[in-house]
Amino acid sequence: MFYRGCDKRAERIGAGTVVSEDMNRMRVSDAERDQAAEVLRDAAAEGRITFDELDERLDAAYAARTYADLEPVTSDLPTGARAPAGQTPATAGGRPPERGDGGDALVVHSQGSVIVRKGRWRVPHRVEVYNKHGITRLDFRGAALTSAVVEVHIDTSFGMGDLVLPEGSTAEVDVDSSWFGALRSKVDSLRGPSHPHFVITGTCQGGSLQVRHKRPFSWTGPGGLGG
Repeated sequence: MFYRGCDKRAERIGAGTVVSEDMNRMRVSDAERDQAAEVLRDAAAEGRITFDELDERLDAAYAARTYADLEPVTSDLPTGARAPAGQTPATAGGRPPERGDGGDALVVHSQGSVIVRKGRWRVPHRVEVYNKHGITRLDFRGAALTSAVVEVHIDTSFGMGDLVLPEGSTAEVDVDSSWFGALRSKVDSLRGPSHPHFVITGTCQGGSLQVRHKRPFSWTGPGGLGG
């Protein structure tokens, strides 16, 4: 049976009648909270919401108990907001970060900025990103990897980091989150024979870092995320 909309009136969709208000009272899952958080981080990376709004909405998303709690968090945002493929790093305030790509390493120095790499971009053997107090998102799925093992060193202290790895890849993660940091990895660490392997180091003290594969967006609560 398919549920649609957030109206309190009963709607007949397909076979049977459902009361939307009852659906609104249903509990949401951790996976649905994570999907809402992903929409929020994408929106912040594109400048749709401010860092302060991101913090407030993330708190609301992870505190949500029901669909009625979760739906308003992203109701004014496009579902799965995305920047154009191949976008180079963007920064807050219009100031570009220092970048150096000498073939063996890509180094990005910034602070309090929004740094995004996604789509088709060249990934050397080593990538270093220093962006305290900012948001960093590196999406390696469409990237041209120049080696089977990629070293990533990242500093997201007092900020947020999101590393999206190609499907089937593995990652050894050794990041210092000892001072009120949040480190979350959903990627196997045991290296396979035919997929890329990432060695991720750095620090996220007072901040957060997530290492993951991309999951298809499939939240089906009332009205969907982002409407």
